[in-house]
Amino acid sequence: METTAVYNVLIVDDEPDATAMLAKFLASRGYRTETAANGAEALEHVLADRFDVVMTDLRMPGMDGGDFLARVRFERPNLPVIVMTGYTSLDPNDALWSKAGVLRVLYKPVNLREVSALLQQLFAS
Repeated sequence: METTAVYNVLIVDDEPDATAMLAKFLASRGYRTETAANGAEALEHVLADRFDVVMTDLRMPGMDGGDFLARVRFERPNLPVIVMTGYTSLDPNDALWSKAGVLRVLYKPVNLREVSALLQQLFAS
């Protein structure tokens, strides 16, 4: 009998509606999701649990996404991170993203089909 892996996704965003919508969408596709409203809360999750990927906003109160990303790289250097941002002035192809360990930068509102395809691609390898 073939088994299907369940992947754990941490969603970090200070916008509760966006977080809930993304979590519900991913859960409907078989992913286990946890959510956090800021970087400090998300870091607690990363240290306490095993995640297969983190999807994080950049601009959040307290510990923002940049600080959170730096801490994730220190604590879990191989954990894939997807950045979600409403700032379209950021270049998603900037080499700094890959140096920071970011798998992809997605503009908000995120395209759910793009998210699904990206996660399928990530976990197919």
